Amino acid sequence: MYHALSRGHALPGQDPHYTLDETVFRGQLQRIGRAGGACSVRDWLHDGERRPVLVTFDDGHASNHEIAFPALVEHGMRADFFVNPANVGTPGFATWAQLREMSDAGMSIQSHGYDHTYFTELAAPDLRDRLHAARVCIEDGVGAAVTLLAPPGGRMPPGLAGIARQCGYRHIVSSRPGRLAASQRGSILPRLAVTAPLDPRRFDAWVDGGIGPILREQLRYGSLSLAKQLLGDSRYERARMLVLAGRRD
Repeated sequence: MYHALSRGHALPGQDPHYTLDETVFRGQLQRIGRAGGACSVRDWLHDGERRPVLVTFDDGHASNHEIAFPALVEHGMRADFFVNPANVGTPGFATWAQLREMSDAGMSIQSHGYDHTYFTELAAPDLRDRLHAARVCIEDGVGAAVTLLAPPGGRMPPGLAGIARQCGYRHIVSSRPGRLAASQRGSILPRLAVTAPLDPRRFDAWVDGGIGPILREQLRYGSLSLAKQLLGDSRYERARMLVLAGRRD
């Protein structure tokens, strides 16, 4: 799971913790290529594509079109790009024309919700309306089916899978760490978050599918999930920003 990429300067809407330099990203694509390449979750689920790594991007930053898209094409790989219709075309985010270009080239454009509001902050009727609107808006914008949903911030309220199905989604692509079995087709799929401070050796271990490194990510995710429940979304985000700011200092 990627977010934004950079060429030494940040665009509006980019979170530095989740923003990788282009050279780092291209190096990771080379590593993935040596392991057999990557495809999108959509192609793996619905088109029978068989690659050892699945690549996704959240938020629809402008860098997804400017940097990630050409790099993926050069390496013969495809990815899913989860976007918020409310942000498309605003400063720092890809436009509908850019997303259509990516879709026409084989990239998968999918739903990150209507805007970036956490699903845990929405009542069920409002969530249902927004998920339906997001799917229809993206399908109209790019001219391709939307079947996958990635919750913003990984926040998944109880009953989300059922609501998503009612709105036309087939699978939820979560932020829960894990690896996929070749036969796995559950409604909620795992991902591993690639961040700026990620150690290259840990990335290599993920690509190799090592159980130990992924188990450590699962334990860390469990601790963070508990903190989110105890603090609530707003207080957790404030605490997170203070911690990250302290690390940069």
